[in-house]
Amino acid sequence: MKNKRLVFMITDHKGSFYFNVSMLVRQISLYILLAIFALIVFIVVSIGVVRTEIEDINNKKNILNQEFRKTMKINTTLTNEITQRMEEINIAGDRVDDLEDIIGVSKSEDVIIESSLLSRIDIANITGAQRAFIMKFIPNGFPLDKYLRISAGFGTRMHPILHILHKHTGVDFSTSLNTPVYATADGVVEFAGMGWNGGYGNLVKIMHSFGFKTYYAHLNSIVARNGQFVKKGQIIAYSGNTGVSTGPHLHYEVRFLNNPINALNFAKWNMKNFDFIFDNERIVAWQSLLALINNLMLPSKVVQQQ
Repeated sequence: MKNKRLVFMITDHKGSFYFNVSMLVRQISLYILLAIFALIVFIVVSIGVVRTEIEDINNKKNILNQEFRKTMKINTTLTNEITQRMEEINIAGDRVDDLEDIIGVSKSEDVIIESSLLSRIDIANITGAQRAFIMKFIPNGFPLDKYLRISAGFGTRMHPILHILHKHTGVDFSTSLNTPVYATADGVVEFAGMGWNGGYGNLVKIMHSFGFKTYYAHLNSIVARNGQFVKKGQIIAYSGNTGVSTGPHLHYEVRFLNNPINALNFAKWNMKNFDFIFDNERIVAWQSLLALINNLMLPSKVVQQQ
């Protein structure tokens, strides 16, 4: 290869000129040209990939902006709804403290500490306004119109599939497929998704006021949508047998500050046995919660009196 030559001849009126170029030099030049061409192709492809990623980022940004606007709209709707409910309730009745003033109940710290919350509610004789507000925004009543039996209660049990002791965080209502499932209080759908969902199967989570949440699991189909405002008694799904399940049933949970509590106590609670929950569910600081509700109802009351 070293003896091979590439000869260039240039001819004009003065004569001819010859240039000898080694074949090795020619091949090196060819390799360099190929490398430059490959580099150009790589740069072009890289620019295309970067442009595609930028477009994807912009699309995701637009989706996030849309979700943010939707969330803000939902928050505004929820705030307006709560304000409207408080105004309606304040028109219908007075606050507990006002009732205590009328009937002359002592509010000294010693009396409040010594008396139970339930007895204080009985003395105050809370009706209409207070009860309607609480039963509207705090989970109560059964999530089903009908069910066959309670197949599993709240607490430690032997798992029917894994055969190990574990804490059952809700109550299982055995029922036929496609039984309507209802929201047990006003709230916003925090999650509504089909799939495995950690064994819950098709699942709906609703975020309620004052730190409460409810879970509805093993569903067959879902009606509610993520971010939707739902009212108590509204159909949100239909019962099923998805996820880790041995038969058609609804797994129902009530959580307070994200900690599971006995959902059966809340399912049995209604307007007729209003005192039931205060005797049977002691984890919730009911006295503080009632005080918070009173404070929420106070601003619109003061405005009306002015």
